[in-house]
Amino acid sequence: MSRTNVITNYSAGKDPIKRKVVEAGFFALGRTLQSASRFEPEVMKESEKWPIGFSFSMDVLPNGPSLAMEKRREGLVFLGLKKKADADLVVDIKNLSTAYRMIITEVGAHHVFAEHKIGVKGSIAESLRLIRMIYVAQGYLFPGFLSRNVLKAPMKMDLNRQLNRLKLLTRGLVLGQ
Repeated sequence: MSRTNVITNYSAGKDPIKRKVVEAGFFALGRTLQSASRFEPEVMKESEKWPIGFSFSMDVLPNGPSLAMEKRREGLVFLGLKKKADADLVVDIKNLSTAYRMIITEVGAHHVFAEHKIGVKGSIAESLRLIRMIYVAQGYLFPGFLSRNVLKAPMKMDLNRQLNRLKLLTRGLVLGQ
């Protein structure tokens, strides 16, 4: 295949590298939220307000990737990188490029929301609760120099939070606990 054929066959929104980066970011976010909902006070406080069975989905339009989670007795459960058609709350990210920029910490959710590149189906109050939990997860996942772009205020990392970060990165991210 010639070089010109590769360029002309390229389709916006289907960049396989961006897609894999967003999938990896969604995986890390899902596992981190799942783990944090069991011991991180801020995430526990926010997720406690959801009834058991409450679910949410983050979907990149038009055809993925997606992230699905559900509230259960033990906390939030990461259901996988799939759409949840009957989710109580759906956050639609308008395109793959926007999701990619968010995952690589070029822009934060507040910035993307202000640009009208995120849509919400469901309660706005519940979506704000979710965003607060995502900000806590991002504070743990990203070192300070990266989180400056995505968080309105950097998370203070005392010794307890440093130990929680270690727990999230080992038990949560790697083992899914």
